[in-house]
Amino acid sequence: MSYKTVKKDAFAETEIKKSKFLAHIAEVKSEEEAEALIKQTKKKYYDATHSCSAYVLNSDRGIRHSSDDGEPSGTAGKPILDVILGAGLLDVIVIVTRYFGGTELGTGGLVRAYSGATAEVIKNAEIVEVTTAKLYEFVIDYGLLPKLQHLCMELGIIIYETEYLEKVNISLLITEDVLGKFFKEITEATAGVITKESAVKEEIVNFYLESGKVIIDK
Repeated sequence: MSYKTVKKDAFAETEIKKSKFLAHIAEVKSEEEAEALIKQTKKKYYDATHSCSAYVLNSDRGIRHSSDDGEPSGTAGKPILDVILGAGLLDVIVIVTRYFGGTELGTGGLVRAYSGATAEVIKNAEIVEVTTAKLYEFVIDYGLLPKLQHLCMELGIIIYETEYLEKVNISLLITEDVLGKFFKEITEATAGVITKESAVKEEIVNFYLESGKVIIDK
């Protein structure tokens, strides 16, 4: 399983008929974290007219939430949410703070303004694809290393870390789609020396790539 999110905050500013729209996108992992960021933003921009928001969480409950924060119903929070969903992002929040410029935009104008501000901040964001995998660690003899490396290359398995000591400590990131095939083939190739049971560590992790480097998502 994989999903797209952002790992670094991004910002965008647009102006429509003298109203300023300040958009902020960030990664959030819980409702509490999202609501805290909304509260923090309102405190920072205490003199703004509105701070409208939406967030989508990658949870079993599939949480989606939006707020118009005083704008006419459906003209701010829902457009922000629709753009987030259209971009296929999860575990993100977008907050759009508005400073009223003196000219009413109308419901259609508000929808376009909040949608546009959200699209702009997403364009400025660095989007990463987070993948769920199992992290396995093995301690093996040096003679088995080439077979293990070859199979990982064949199946597209990421070798996360390798430590060369008296034996080789090696950890792999194995996604669900190749898990069964990997253990079947490595067990056969090593005559039962490397098996699922021989792993010294097994845990479920999320990871993503940043500048070609594998980052475990904490």
